Amino acid sequence: MTNIISISDARDKLPSLVNKVSEGLEKFLITVNNKPKAVILSVEEVESLEETAEILSIPGALASIRRGLKDIEAGRIVSFEEVKKKNGL
Repeated sequence: MTNIISISDARDKLPSLVNKVSEGLEKFLITVNNKPKAVILSVEEVESLEETAEILSIPGALASIRRGLKDIEAGRIVSFEEVKKKNGL
C-alpha cells in the first residue's frame, strides 16, 4: 500500500516512516507542493524491483516466463523429483 505524505510531515515523522517501511510492505510517496517527488521503500522492495528489472532485461526472458505459465495452466509440468531422477541426482 502506498501512503501519500507531504515533505514537511515526512521530515517530522521520518524515524516512524522508516520503521513502518522496514516492517512491512508499506510505501510512502512524498509530495512537495502537492506534486509527487520521491518514494520511501524498504530495502527488500528495492532489491526485488532491481531483480525483476534485471531478469526482464534478458532478451527473451519475458516470453519464456509466459510460455512457462501457459505450460503450467495446461498441466504440462514435471516434479522436482522427476527432474532429479532424470539427471541422476
